[in-house]
Amino acid sequence: MNVHELVDELFEVFADRIGEPLGAGARDLPRALSLAPVSVPWSRVFSHEVTLGAPALFAEAMPAVDPAVLRNAVLAHLLAVVDAFGTDRIEDDQIVASPTLFAVLGQARRERDRAMGRVFGGAVPPEFDFRAADALTMCAIRRERAVLLSGRPVDLETYERAALDKQCAGIVASVALARAAGWSPARCRTVRLILESISLGLQLSDDVVDWEDDLGRGGAWAVSVMKGSQPPASGVMKIAGGPESIRTQVLQSGVLGSILVRAWVHMRRARRRASVLGARKLAAWSAGQERKLRSLAAAEIRNAGYAVRAKALAAWACEVLA
Repeated sequence: MNVHELVDELFEVFADRIGEPLGAGARDLPRALSLAPVSVPWSRVFSHEVTLGAPALFAEAMPAVDPAVLRNAVLAHLLAVVDAFGTDRIEDDQIVASPTLFAVLGQARRERDRAMGRVFGGAVPPEFDFRAADALTMCAIRRERAVLLSGRPVDLETYERAALDKQCAGIVASVALARAAGWSPARCRTVRLILESISLGLQLSDDVVDWEDDLGRGGAWAVSVMKGSQPPASGVMKIAGGPESIRTQVLQSGVLGSILVRAWVHMRRARRRASVLGARKLAAWSAGQERKLRSLAAAEIRNAGYAVRAKALAAWACEVLA
């Protein structure tokens, strides 16, 4: 199964189902959300299959799963993640939302919930009601904004909980598929833990490589975590000066390397648990990410600021060599 092709097919079905002119607005979402410079299929926005197609990666370990149930689980997951990204970018003032955008996201939520109903063949158990995830996501987005704008100190555990809460909608459909396939509560919990670890591994590493850009937009987790890791009497608690002074303090603190180590550990946990479940493709993908994160963490610890420079160089290479 090609997960990217499935995701694009299902989103096109969604766009057709809601009709015009909203269908055109749906197809334009990657550009409207500033996730791509032009309208492109979702498979070209996110390179990781797990981002938009997570349930399909667990299906390998569910040989008897009904294909229709699987498609509905992937559709519910896809639309939930798209809606979460849209909500985040609107709440964070990264885009100016149009009435069409609000209408499309509203349709995405409705079709997501209908797809979840089809996964269970009727009433959705309360723990799989996306409305609870929506509320938690919104609270997490607003809490994150308040923390970053204030620059107040946080510890790693608080940071990771905020990151998980913001992405909770991306876990529901995969666990629902496991339940619908007849998996035990323990195996369903393992699905949740795998996706939580993957979410943290990807989010923490993104927050490291993007921290300077985030700081320019109002605040960065690296700064808050740095403050939270220092004793109260430390001078680092009193962040002063302009962006260059803050940058120097963050690099000297070693916090970027510490966050990357945590990202690597989370991805290692995902790889081990996916192997236990028999989700071999997901385990192999997690192993690749684990190696990358371990290497990146080691390079960042040896040479502070490496991760940001590496991303900038990769972007430059893609543009020049394209």
